[in-house]
Amino acid sequence: MTFRLTPGTGLVLPAHAGVLRFGMSERAAQWAASTLADIRVDGWMCGTHWDFFFVYRDVTVTAYACTACPEQALGHLIVERTERVPVRAAAVPVAFGDLDLFGYPIHELSEVLDPSDRKLLLPPAVNLQSTHYLSAVSIDACEGARR
Repeated sequence: MTFRLTPGTGLVLPAHAGVLRFGMSERAAQWAASTLADIRVDGWMCGTHWDFFFVYRDVTVTAYACTACPEQALGHLIVERTERVPVRAAAVPVAFGDLDLFGYPIHELSEVLDPSDRKLLLPPAVNLQSTHYLSAVSIDACEGARR
């Protein structure tokens, strides 16, 4: 039962629910996500063609197409903990390669992540010495504005 981030592709959902694949339509993305959890659509995000989110255990996933995404296709994914300042590992792993991004304190992640992966996955203002756990990660296929 693991989410798997695959930059350039998207997010593999747990329980063989499918993949939120960059470039897919809103309908296809909602269908894939709905096999795992109830989805909520038409949120408050400005500057998007469409967006939706769902909560699976203690992880929230937001998927959207910004106004710069070609053909209004999925271009952005945000995976967040439901706990804003987590002090323990998430109940559901969020994997990047062999590493659980929500399973180790930030200072441990920063030691093992390649510098280019740190830049890709960690927010610019994150304290790399923090003993807290990562609360969110986003990946993008579109060059449009990130949320």
